[in-house]
Amino acid sequence: MARLDTLGAQVTANKRRSAWTIAVFLLLINVIFVVLAYFFTGGDLNSMISSLIWLEVILVLYILYRYWQGGMEIVRMNKGQEIPEDTTDPQYKQVYNIVTELSLAAGMPMPRVFVVPDASPNAFATGMSPAKASVSVTQGLLDIMDREELEGVVAHEMSHVKNYDIRVTTLSIALVGFISLMGYGLVRVGQSMSYFGGFSSDDDREGNSSAMIGVALMAIGFVIVVVGLPISYLLEKFLSRKREALADVSGAELTSNPQGLISALEKLQEPQPAAKILSPQAAGLYLVEPLFGKNNQRSWWSRMMDDHPPLDERIANLKRVLGETDMDDSSNDLR
Repeated sequence: MARLDTLGAQVTANKRRSAWTIAVFLLLINVIFVVLAYFFTGGDLNSMISSLIWLEVILVLYILYRYWQGGMEIVRMNKGQEIPEDTTDPQYKQVYNIVTELSLAAGMPMPRVFVVPDASPNAFATGMSPAKASVSVTQGLLDIMDREELEGVVAHEMSHVKNYDIRVTTLSIALVGFISLMGYGLVRVGQSMSYFGGFSSDDDREGNSSAMIGVALMAIGFVIVVVGLPISYLLEKFLSRKREALADVSGAELTSNPQGLISALEKLQEPQPAAKILSPQAAGLYLVEPLFGKNNQRSWWSRMMDDHPPLDERIANLKRVLGETDMDDSSNDLR
């Protein structure tokens, strides 16, 4: 019997970890902001506060811009074709019906449903809110999954929407991008200032001062790129893996049947065709890490920096929820 009482605890724990990760992200950015404000204002408190406010405004505008880019751009990027409600294709009708049933069960508006003409089995969801959501599946997924497995996959994707994972993922990617822009931007500005300042002939003191400021900016930018950017990248990957684990258990909670997703993930452990249409730019949104290129071999670095937990780990976690593992502990619980 499924131990569905453990699902709520896992969902709560994953949400808590995600919140802490975002908090660390924002702390990292604000530490960088304070360093920059101190450097440009010479430590004057009022000027620092004013600078920090402007930096925060710029950050918010950048995040809003990334949100504005939206989910439909990802669907178009992957050449998604919308499935109409009156479709007569048996595969399309089945997945459309599953999305309809699960949206009712979850109390969500009906998402738009798309199919991506790619032989690689995968799925993804987009939308900053349930009202603007879409669920996409590849043709390869429809070809190999039975109804129970497909239901498990769709529930996983709809859980991303219900848990506002797309917002969280977009936020984390935006924060990484912002840190990258700051780091590389300061390096380039510093290079220009040191180069042109060093060759200034109008005022040697002014030229030397400009060159020194340029060197300092390069140093700050270099530290951001070498220290801040890798930390932010690791935080983003950690957050992505936690949101995937959260969607696994949330999807199992939605269907009250973890076995569907377990079976689907076990099937995806088998050798599958490499992705031809799925875009690498949206890899963090997919059900599983897609394989790109002509061969299925991946480097150790690629595996280490996955956006998703390993499939065997995800399966083991769902089986633990089902009560199929740690049977001794389960027996003790019944006593």
